[in-house]
Amino acid sequence: MKQPPSTHSLSRLPVHLPVNDFTHECLSVRHAKQTFLLHPQRVMYWPAQHILFAADVHVGKEHVFARHGIAIPTGISESTLISLFDLARRSGAKKLVVLGDFLHNVPLPSEGWLRTLSDLMDALPSLQVEIVAGNHDRKAGLHIIDKRVIWHASSVVIDGLALHHEPCVDHKGFVLSGHLHPAWRLGSSRRGGIRAPVFWFQERCAVLPAFGEFTGGMLIEPDIRLDALYMVGPDCVVPIPLASMAKSIKRGPRRR
Repeated sequence: MKQPPSTHSLSRLPVHLPVNDFTHECLSVRHAKQTFLLHPQRVMYWPAQHILFAADVHVGKEHVFARHGIAIPTGISESTLISLFDLARRSGAKKLVVLGDFLHNVPLPSEGWLRTLSDLMDALPSLQVEIVAGNHDRKAGLHIIDKRVIWHASSVVIDGLALHHEPCVDHKGFVLSGHLHPAWRLGSSRRGGIRAPVFWFQERCAVLPAFGEFTGGMLIEPDIRLDALYMVGPDCVVPIPLASMAKSIKRGPRRR
């Protein structure tokens, strides 16, 4: 079932936001004195600056595997890029920022997704594309992709937010990052629980889930008293009640 427009207690949608399908698909949250829209396709929109954030896209990964003799279906990277740019279009973003690991490795000039990227940038000429380089974004690969992409070798600060690839503490602002591919298991057992990507907000840092389909995830251990988790479902993002879990742990098990 598709989630209605969020009325989550952390925040409400600002009245100036355009009412469209993208907005209604998001969960609106408030952190670091800013409103963010969390989308079930694992991107985050910042309405105040008209920026769409994604992390860990890992385009070209299937080609890297193929070069090592592992057969992977082609077209994964092209499909990933088309989805990302469609989200940018639907959100009304003026800027798309990838928080590192846009590439999986140095691409070969013959890889088809390179042409797809250029075609998508042609189709959305007003969209500025910027990437904060991650550990997979090797220098040799930066010169192969479309020259209109703006690369940042180190962190960038925008209106109190510090954009990094790896989670950290930055005294210049609240950190937005990726790198970890965070996931959470809701439930105590592998058979009975639900494992899914999450947006992980800590006191001074937020970690976005990996955007790339072919990436996997790492189970995290949040501070259940201080952190906030938002789990990604097929067509919605839902808050995980960590505070309630903390109260249950403090009370201990009920006696029969």
